[in-house]
Amino acid sequence: MQITPYRLGSRHRPGLARIEEIADQAVRLVQAKLREQIGRVEIIVTDTQNYGDNILAAEQRLLGTRTRSRYSLPPSLAHTTLSPTGTLIVIDAQATPDHEVDTTVVHELVHAVQFGRPGVRDAVLAGIRNNHGIDKVGWLAAHRENRKVAAHEREAVRLESLARKLR
Repeated sequence: MQITPYRLGSRHRPGLARIEEIADQAVRLVQAKLREQIGRVEIIVTDTQNYGDNILAAEQRLLGTRTRSRYSLPPSLAHTTLSPTGTLIVIDAQATPDHEVDTTVVHELVHAVQFGRPGVRDAVLAGIRNNHGIDKVGWLAAHRENRKVAAHEREAVRLESLARKLR
């Protein structure tokens, strides 16, 4: 797993240090609990100003395009998306309170596992292509996919309790 700071000010370095400290242990906990492998994951730790740009750049690399998403992401502590070689997690160290770092890492690693499940990567890619105006996803397919996304989110929230085991 690669953890990369991106234009991260010195006041957010403790968050980066904590992520580096717990990442491997969090991967082991999530994989053991779900009995599934995470695959190749890259984590970018940045600030609020660069958060959305990192996600957009990753999606553009994945799609091989310069298009912009038609939708803006709601503010959040972190976001998991696809990368050409696996999964990318972008963490906003500025928005993430110190006491939420462990929980945030576990939550996003659960999403990384989910992206490796049969059909999920293709569905996520279809959603990204839709958001960038490349291929349209029909209403019914989007509705079904949104239900799956909601179920994935509930699973990730439920497994945040694994963060209490991190040392």
